[in-house]
Amino acid sequence: MANKKRQSKKNSGPGNPAKAAPRGRSVHRIQAQQGIDALRDDYVRWVAAQVPGFSTADAAQASEIQLEVVQAVIGDYAEAARSAQIFNIDAEVFGEALAQFLIALPDEVAPEPIFTTWLDFLSFIEEHELWEGDQEDYEELREMLEDALEGFAQGDAEICELLRATELFAKVKSFALALGDGIDVSDFSESSNAPRARVLEAMGVDPDSIEEDAPAPLVFNYVWNAAMMSVVETEGEKIVRDDEAFAAFVEGEDAVSAQLLFEMAVGAVQGHLNPTMDDTLRDEAHYLVLRNLLVTASTGREGDMDGLRRNVGPKIYDQVLPEAQAAMASLASFGLLELNDGAYSIDERLTPIISAGISEVEAFFEEAE
Repeated sequence: MANKKRQSKKNSGPGNPAKAAPRGRSVHRIQAQQGIDALRDDYVRWVAAQVPGFSTADAAQASEIQLEVVQAVIGDYAEAARSAQIFNIDAEVFGEALAQFLIALPDEVAPEPIFTTWLDFLSFIEEHELWEGDQEDYEELREMLEDALEGFAQGDAEICELLRATELFAKVKSFALALGDGIDVSDFSESSNAPRARVLEAMGVDPDSIEEDAPAPLVFNYVWNAAMMSVVETEGEKIVRDDEAFAAFVEGEDAVSAQLLFEMAVGAVQGHLNPTMDDTLRDEAHYLVLRNLLVTASTGREGDMDGLRRNVGPKIYDQVLPEAQAAMASLASFGLLELNDGAYSIDERLTPIISAGISEVEAFFEEAE
């Protein structure tokens, strides 16, 4: 059996890939999906045999998740192939149907579990001698899925290496370690000063430089947001390090590690786009100006800053422009942007991170309207 950790983490509930892209119900689709249904009991027993530690209930639950994915994809294939045959699959048509299925998935749904699920299903078919097509077709189908999965694995390793080399990773890691056994954010007694100072120092902030009752420096907000999106969580009034997530965060090159690092970076981008997490006109203006600067860095084309100034109002625009420019410099210092000869650019491998951060903050302001 392939590892299902990523699937259980990312693809449960409304994020289940089988539920993410509803389709019409043709005769071929219905017949093919009914064919999968007929295998359910045998598949549960097969899953249980692959993982001896599974109880009957565990095997049934894992099987249900996998077969929902299989049914969703086989339905698309059946319509494209105009065939309800599930044991004689045309690899080329299947590949096209699977590609369209993946394109329709929401961004938060990981693709890797779809490949591993289908590889498991093909193993089940082979072991039960159910395949009715040529063996060459079976091997071609399996090789296509394995190559796709390997490609994603290489991408995961690359994003891990890329993001672990950033200053953002170093600061989030230091912050998480500095938490120790956790910090009670509701405790403002004198005894709480030392752990709070330790956390600030881990971020590179001198605690003595912060005036009493003054807001936290922006770097704190940025690192805090990145950490809360990845390796830090709340337990009542305490913020604590998620040790399981932290272990994958600092080591490993699989999908789980890559996802945690990705979320870290997205959290930092969100923090820069809306550091106060408020929805005032000034906050939205800051977001719009910084988004414009980020799009320019990504495309190399200057945005319509004059038009934006008119839209948000000259007074507010002139106030937030220096802040947005400072945010660009901060993102570059964290390693999420590049600055060469006074011009910002974005490594194309980091473009999805910038885009995800923009989308999240855009949704925040839309919901606030």
